[in-house]
Amino acid sequence: MVVETLSQAWPIVRFGEIDSTNEEARRRASQSEIGPCWLVTEEQTAGRGRLGRAWSSPRGNLFTTALLPYPRPPAEAALACFAAGLAVLDAARSAGVDVTQAKLKWPNDVLVGNAKLCGILIETGQLHGKLWMAAGFGVNVEVAPERADRLTTCLADMPGGAGLTAAGMLTGLDMAFRVRLRSLLVDGFEPTRADWLAHAAHLGARVELTPASGRIEGVMTGLAPDGALIVRLADGSETHVRAGEISLLS
Repeated sequence: MVVETLSQAWPIVRFGEIDSTNEEARRRASQSEIGPCWLVTEEQTAGRGRLGRAWSSPRGNLFTTALLPYPRPPAEAALACFAAGLAVLDAARSAGVDVTQAKLKWPNDVLVGNAKLCGILIETGQLHGKLWMAAGFGVNVEVAPERADRLTTCLADMPGGAGLTAAGMLTGLDMAFRVRLRSLLVDGFEPTRADWLAHAAHLGARVELTPASGRIEGVMTGLAPDGALIVRLADGSETHVRAGEISLLS
């Protein structure tokens, strides 16, 4: 993808109902259609987040995927999740929502307090030797889904959020995500990393992580240049966690 295309609004492909916008992105990529474009639906019947978890998709919220060619290797494409989280805050702020209480949870959630506002899912694939990326966003705009396993919130319940629609949020997200991606591609990860840390949830707090290698407990101290979470262990040493689930310890 030529960086200059990030200065132009991406076309929007709309659906009334679909299984998942990320799944639609995969189908299109398999047919050599890799955008850039936005895929957006009013409802999802099989929305999913990281690790294949189901994502509740009631009408009134934003379910969309940015499908685009990405001129970086897969390891660098993974850093787009940090740009995406910042773009959600930028878009909400530009719509008049007070996002001062919103925080970014490593690696891919937007929280208000302990309640989830948005989930992000970055997936990639290869087409004729070139990388494509699907950046999926599930933003609770008008409705906070009822979940037994977690707290949720929505933009409508935040100061300045009343009256904001999914369509309005997508308009802001289109610009914000393109701006954040341009920064990531042109300026490297450092500006994105610094901005993300300025909005990071749990920074300086005791956390528990559950990567594949086993449970880790320590203090979240930062974000490494490759996007890994930096955790200080009880013995004073630091470890870098590149995948896993994070939770706050009391």
